Amino acid sequence: MEKFVTDIFSEVDANVIVFGVPVGKHKKAISSFRKSSLFIEPYDIDKRRNLLENVKIFDMGNVGINEIEKVRKEIQDKEKVSLMVSDAHLPSFYSLKKFKGKLLIFDAHSDLFDSYSDEKIIAASNTRDKKTNDATWLRRLVEENNLEVFILGLRSANEDVMKFIDEENIQFATSDEIKSSMQKVKNDLKNFTKNSVIYISLDTDVFDPSIAPGVKYPEADGIMFSHFKDLVDGIEGKIKGIDICCMMGDEVTNFLAVRSVFEILGKIY
Repeated sequence: MEKFVTDIFSEVDANVIVFGVPVGKHKKAISSFRKSSLFIEPYDIDKRRNLLENVKIFDMGNVGINEIEKVRKEIQDKEKVSLMVSDAHLPSFYSLKKFKGKLLIFDAHSDLFDSYSDEKIIAASNTRDKKTNDATWLRRLVEENNLEVFILGLRSANEDVMKFIDEENIQFATSDEIKSSMQKVKNDLKNFTKNSVIYISLDTDVFDPSIAPGVKYPEADGIMFSHFKDLVDGIEGKIKGIDICCMMGDEVTNFLAVRSVFEILGKIY
């Protein structure tokens, strides 16, 4: 099995533990994501630094969706950072069920429907449960865990979702707001994350389809990689968990996804 980035560190020596969670019809995207990581340079020319200079990675392989909660707790108990890779967003629900901290999500979609189902969702989440799937996982999480949430890049919702966002005081910034008012969004992001324990969930459809074509639900007018880097620069606090999801396996999106994860890992200290 391909490993993410490297196989030179043991689980004991590592400070970042990677695991995959294959769920839907695009399970192979996880292995292609790992393979892509071997061809991407982690050195940032603009910053003049290796983004992985403080990172020692151990990839434990894949686990089942029912094992996520246990695996995440074991990684957390060892004071290490978890990095979960999946072809679906539903695994984030299980990864975060007992997380204590703040949740930062990069996503075009709210995933806050109370109930939802269509053919794509069934294929993506591998479930016909209308209440717990890729489109509803965050609502279930907010109901159960009452986490503070900030969604970045949001550009798809409806009236019921927006009402729930208002009622639960969920912070968000649309892709248009990010592009037109980056400094304000970064200030809000700094205030949200400062002196806090942070979990970051990255759905690759936050990016514009022109640079991330291999996603399940592409939404027009997304952010560019330069916007993403600016936002990550604004994150403060201690990152304790990361997940990346919803790739379909094409090389262009894989390379962008891996480079984006490098950017987040560069915030680990």
